[in-house]
Amino acid sequence: MLLVARVRRTLLDRGLISSGASVVVGTSGGPDSTALLDVLARLRSELALRLVAVGVDHGLRSGAGAELDLAASHAARLEVPFERVRLDPPDGSIQAWARRERYAALGRIADRVGATRIAVGHTLDDQAETVLSRLLHGSGLHGLAAIRPARADAVVRPLIDARRSDVRAYLAHERLPFAEDPSNQDERFERVRLRHTVLAALEAESPDAALHLARIAHEAREVDEALESLAITVRADAGEPMSLAVLRRAPLAVAARTFRLALGEDLKRAHLTVLMSWLHEPRDGAELRLPGARTARIALGRIVVIPLGRSEPDEEA
Repeated sequence: MLLVARVRRTLLDRGLISSGASVVVGTSGGPDSTALLDVLARLRSELALRLVAVGVDHGLRSGAGAELDLAASHAARLEVPFERVRLDPPDGSIQAWARRERYAALGRIADRVGATRIAVGHTLDDQAETVLSRLLHGSGLHGLAAIRPARADAVVRPLIDARRSDVRAYLAHERLPFAEDPSNQDERFERVRLRHTVLAALEAESPDAALHLARIAHEAREVDEALESLAITVRADAGEPMSLAVLRRAPLAVAARTFRLALGEDLKRAHLTVLMSWLHEPRDGAELRLPGARTARIALGRIVVIPLGRSEPDEEA
């Protein structure tokens, strides 16, 4: 079966899930997570996997409970333990909250059952849509890395090399029932608009457009990781407070990443523009207000960071 073979190859080539691993599988009853759970169950014996399926009801839609009933039935047929988590939505940014709390809930269960991986159902199409969104919002290289196949918090994406059409073909072949989340057709959401308009137009020009966008993410991720490694070395050489002379010897892209590493990923382009200008004009006393109620100041050729409300750095700095 094409999807099973593709997921097996992704797991091996990307090192996502090792043999004998215990895996929490996020499942919603939707097509992607239904296929994900089914494929991992097929690979369970071959890879000696221990699976636990977890469905998270964010409390946002009345139909979510029935969708998780479907997911629970599927897990029962596969003889995979199933757990259901119900969340209470807050006021404010619901989408950001739902994403954050879903992963937090999966992480708590993974800790409790001793799982070393948390598998979720993002596909190559999700990757392509994310790259488009990041481009539209002016993202840099780090953002274009988009959806990472494996994260530091043990989250992995076994379907990341599979097309959404592969998932649908698999579900049809196996006659697996699944639920459709109506929000996936709601064009109030940017991702849905990108899927139905921009990506559809690109694929009309080139059927492999989504694949090309996913490759951009892959290459951006490789370059981003290389920059991070170089920046870690420069950061160590620059000392504390950071020496502008050491930063000046680094390639500009590495120096910029070192600033982000040392001063925070929440730096804006405007902050970086000023910091990079300091490499060429290191004027003692020059200051820059940073996110997080901090000020960066040049003192004797080094960058000193001072919390707002304090006029001078500590003496040992």
